[in-house]
Amino acid sequence: MYKVSILKNSQRMNINGVKLHTKLRRILGASGLLTVVRRLIKLITPQSPQERERYQRFLRYKREFGNVLRYNLNDADHEQSKKVLVFSAGYPGVEPELGFIKALELAGCIPVVLIHRHAEFDLQYYTLAVKHFIFWEDFTELPDLSAAEAILARCQSVQELKEFILEDIRVGLYTVSTTLRRLRIGSIDLCDPQQRRMLIERLATSMCYARAAQSIVQEVRPQLALFGDGVYTPEGEFVDACIANGVNAISWDAAHKSNAVMLKRYVPGNIEYDRSSLSQESWQILRKMLWTDRHREQLQQELYDTYASGDWYSDFGTQFNKRFLDATAIIRELGFDSTKKTAFIFPHLFWDASLKGGIDLFMDYEEWLVKSVMAACGNDRVNWVIKIHPAHVGKAIQDGFHGEPAEVISLRQHIGELPPHVFFIPADSPISTFSLFAVMDYCLTVRGTVGIEAARLGIPVLTGGTGRFSHKGFTIDSKSCEQYLESLAHIQEIPQISAAQQELAERYAYGLFVLRPLSMTTITLEYHNSKTFIGNFRINIQSKEDWYKAPDLKAFSHWAVDSTESDYLAPVKTA
Repeated sequence: MYKVSILKNSQRMNINGVKLHTKLRRILGASGLLTVVRRLIKLITPQSPQERERYQRFLRYKREFGNVLRYNLNDADHEQSKKVLVFSAGYPGVEPELGFIKALELAGCIPVVLIHRHAEFDLQYYTLAVKHFIFWEDFTELPDLSAAEAILARCQSVQELKEFILEDIRVGLYTVSTTLRRLRIGSIDLCDPQQRRMLIERLATSMCYARAAQSIVQEVRPQLALFGDGVYTPEGEFVDACIANGVNAISWDAAHKSNAVMLKRYVPGNIEYDRSSLSQESWQILRKMLWTDRHREQLQQELYDTYASGDWYSDFGTQFNKRFLDATAIIRELGFDSTKKTAFIFPHLFWDASLKGGIDLFMDYEEWLVKSVMAACGNDRVNWVIKIHPAHVGKAIQDGFHGEPAEVISLRQHIGELPPHVFFIPADSPISTFSLFAVMDYCLTVRGTVGIEAARLGIPVLTGGTGRFSHKGFTIDSKSCEQYLESLAHIQEIPQISAAQQELAERYAYGLFVLRPLSMTTITLEYHNSKTFIGNFRINIQSKEDWYKAPDLKAFSHWAVDSTESDYLAPVKTA
């Protein structure tokens, strides 16, 4: 099978970036000394407080769960076992991921973890539970900057770059997405020297990973793959390579609340679907299911409880330390005219997974926001409220970022001072988003989940692109930028959606927030630390026998290994 160390004669390199020591890395990589040198450097380099804290956390994890993770749960004949290629989630995602790996063992699978050799800290975690590894460095060549520069020179626009595909892998898309994330900006300027240099480096790196991912998948020949987001390099290239080779790729991540995960199976034909969406098959089930007031009340309680407890998307602390206000208090605090209707604009984080999930009407999230706010400035017959995404707070802490949100900077540069009828709610506002629905007459988003929440209350939702929930019968979806902006110019004339449309939105919301999440009991995933935003992960297993009794892991492995359904969806009664 696979050993912890796999050696080839190809050049080895950590290709996270192309810096000054390329030649030295080439020499050390070819001689097999690169890993040794890195370890020596690590030994003589003092650990930072964060590194010491991470290591102490690992020791606690190993002490508490090491014994139960070491059991081999695959009782099947290894020759007949399915191989699962696992993209390393890295720290801290590795902690809950090990539980899913053991669940796949229960289903008769052999997990093979794809990881970088230099990720020694993460390797310590994986070796608690996994025996088989494969390393990026054994399949990657040095990035070819000249080739990347030539490709970029042929692209007349960012859109052309995004459409560039290499060996069935969307390297152009991942190049732009990763560059936006690294620079924390909303749009790419091909004439900007810094951005262009970054694009060349990212494109060269993406092409390296694309070729490596194809080789890895073809060598391992897995029947299944397990990964997290798949929106940046190298995870995106890995997922595309799996799908191109006919490998089901299972995506997992935290759901909208603690102790629940969202799962989606990616195969040819659904790669553009957001993980937090309903497949066509799931949507048909929801449309046919028996719908009663009990379902409506259950949905309302689910949303209210998660907001009230601060658990709503708590992996980024979106509702930590927020307070509920009634309509009167909100009007008084924001100061807008209560005789007018009120439209809310909900910007996405410009740079966060911004190129997946659908087709935008505008070039990017930045252009959509700027054009929407310009339209708002020109229509004073309505109160307009710009609500900056609260996830900025948690992501800034995780990234060690201390600047302003890119959306705020962009509005200052392109709009300047807002007119009196346009209001602004910052990311760190203490007002709970749940409270805002009481004063909301219209909701504007590209594809944010807030659109589902608003529509289920009968509020008209105007989308700036496809994805997640558009074109399902309960949103106002424009065919062009011009049509969208024309709707904003006369938004006050748009009536409340019909009862039938509202019910469609309720059904969709019920499917996404009640039926789609897999509730976890064996693995605890809780996010309540507003200082570090690192989750509290536990494995609630005491013995080998407990693994075989875990109902949540059985549900996960049955769906992942034995079914072909795109979505994990709890059983429902059809009408």
